[in-house]
Amino acid sequence: MSGLEPPFGGHDPGGMAARIDGIPEQIEAALASVAAAPWRLPPLTPSLLGMGAMGGSAIAGDLAAALYADRLPRPLLVVRDVRWPAWLDRDGLALLCSYSGHTAETLALYDEAGRRGAPRVAMTVGGTLAERCGRDGVPWLALPGGSPPRAALFSSWVPLTALLHALGWCEDPVPAWREAAAAVRALRDRAGTAVPERDNPIKQLARAIAGRPIFAYAGSGVMAPVATRLRQQLNENAKLLGHSAVVPELDHNEIVGWERPGAFHRGLTVLLLADPEDAPEVARRLELTGAYAGRQGADVRPIEAASGGRLARMAAAIAWADYLSLYLALVTGVDPTPIPSIDEFKRRLAASGA
Repeated sequence: MSGLEPPFGGHDPGGMAARIDGIPEQIEAALASVAAAPWRLPPLTPSLLGMGAMGGSAIAGDLAAALYADRLPRPLLVVRDVRWPAWLDRDGLALLCSYSGHTAETLALYDEAGRRGAPRVAMTVGGTLAERCGRDGVPWLALPGGSPPRAALFSSWVPLTALLHALGWCEDPVPAWREAAAAVRALRDRAGTAVPERDNPIKQLARAIAGRPIFAYAGSGVMAPVATRLRQQLNENAKLLGHSAVVPELDHNEIVGWERPGAFHRGLTVLLLADPEDAPEVARRLELTGAYAGRQGADVRPIEAASGGRLARMAAAIAWADYLSLYLALVTGVDPTPIPSIDEFKRRLAASGA
């Protein structure tokens, strides 16, 4: 825990702080790994890419889809379930991603894609998914092991963009990833674990909002999956319930929930995740939504977007969210790494025979 002063020098035996500080190096390692062992794809022109994954593996698909939303010639669709929708058939390509290789839902999707005759590829550390790929001759890309899946996001996001490039669906992502690594390194210099609270805006924010429910609101563009990731990291690292939603959709329903201010509203923090590429209509809606929540008593905090290209801004925002979740955990005395509730749920699920 070197560099983490009290109260941010809390209990972190799993080394989550070091993992978040190491995001730039994780990006660079993933780039080197893909360069050394690129995707091996059969000749195909798929009608779509269906990504079957859960949790920390699935969010990479959401981020890639948002990153290339205005460029992908065919859909990239993420499925968090045990069954594929009807659209996956032999004309599509199924990507199965399970960090451990043992995710039950992902294994079910792997088997079903095979029954439907859909071509398959996979990303995993190993485990049952790798064994089935070896058995069936399905190409799979090896991910580096030894990390909680949520802390290995960039290890799967980088090769996913390489897969899209190999399909001819996007430009070479390597230059953008180099810029992204530099952007996250710059954030680390300003707000990483070695930067003391007096100079660290994310530590200051964590102290100010600790103990409050947190809502993350974003526009419908590239920050939408970042808001989802922030919510997930609040759940898993800080052990907090969080909420995320996007405009303009929330302005047609959720905003009504702010009409009757009370103690709950006054205890909320709302983080506004804007991006320079948000459509003007979307940016204005996000601004007005924040203003309304503020009038109803919420503590509303606009989060300044990073500079640089689209991928660099997304990567920096992800790292910002990771740091916030870490500091919220440590300032409240929570160990950020273990997830005993998920472990217990899996044990009970297995015992039930599901």
